[in-house]
Amino acid sequence: MHYIVLDLEWNQPLNRQNRAYREYGDRLIFEMIQIGAVKLDDKLAIVDSLSVPIHPTAYLKIHPRIRRMTGLGPEVLDEAPLFREALEQFLAWCGDDYVLLTWGCDDVSVLQQNLNFFDCHPELPPLCDIQHMFSDVYELKNRMGLKPAMDMLGIDPEEDKAFHNAVNDALYTAMVFQRMGHAEDVFKYPQKPKELIHQDPAGKRGQTVTSLREALESEAATQPKCPVCGKPARLEAGGYVPQSPDKYIGLARCASHGTLLVRMRLRAHSANDIWMNVSCVKATKPNIAYIHTKQLQLEQRRAAGLLPDPEKALLNADRSSVPFED
Repeated sequence: MHYIVLDLEWNQPLNRQNRAYREYGDRLIFEMIQIGAVKLDDKLAIVDSLSVPIHPTAYLKIHPRIRRMTGLGPEVLDEAPLFREALEQFLAWCGDDYVLLTWGCDDVSVLQQNLNFFDCHPELPPLCDIQHMFSDVYELKNRMGLKPAMDMLGIDPEEDKAFHNAVNDALYTAMVFQRMGHAEDVFKYPQKPKELIHQDPAGKRGQTVTSLREALESEAATQPKCPVCGKPARLEAGGYVPQSPDKYIGLARCASHGTLLVRMRLRAHSANDIWMNVSCVKATKPNIAYIHTKQLQLEQRRAAGLLPDPEKALLNADRSSVPFED
């Protein structure tokens, strides 16, 4: 039996007003543009690898962020096989006796949506989640990204193998899997695809803004609602600090219920189409100390001229997850 580590890259509509998205909608949110895989034998030795680019047929223009991350553009994809042929190449390479492994549940869900959209129904073996297994093996409370997992195990990325190329990410995932031991335990982590949906920015879960500055100055951000009484709270001095280009945190004060931890999440569909959501919980002492420290560090970096352009960083934000309906 072979262990086959699978990784996918996919394209997405340029925005929700995109003609193709209006036509396909939630039937195809992410169109696969590359299959990458690494094959390991029963001793966990890497015996082969495969990279199959896929010619897009729904979202023909590659989203600028996707192109920056993956390096995949018309020069690679125009002469690539269509989805059905690419899938056939991959399945023929897999052989007869194998199990599929992925890092997390994003890939299996995107794969299933593409199979449904292109009316392909192959009989696939179990798809098991190495990321979930990793969390249990190392007793982690939260799931860890691939790069932090590599750092934790002392695995250095290779200079000529950049992340966000499907076969390279599959190789790095395979290297993590090799280090974990007890490979047969991966069968305890079968995963089922989840339904992919786009978050509705006009719905109750958020709103749309045209810039990061507008998000930070919005009423939702400056007067977040207390989770206990529902009344507007007052954002404390120091404002928000970034945890990542698309996640900000801050502190607010409710007159009745004290200090609140405020989280702002952002998703840039384009330079002037940004979805934002603000949520609050009661702050703990460690929350307050952490944010005050981060605010001080932010001021020091700003004074030293070390801060990147936050608007540009948001547009280029690397999101490892996709929206799911549980």
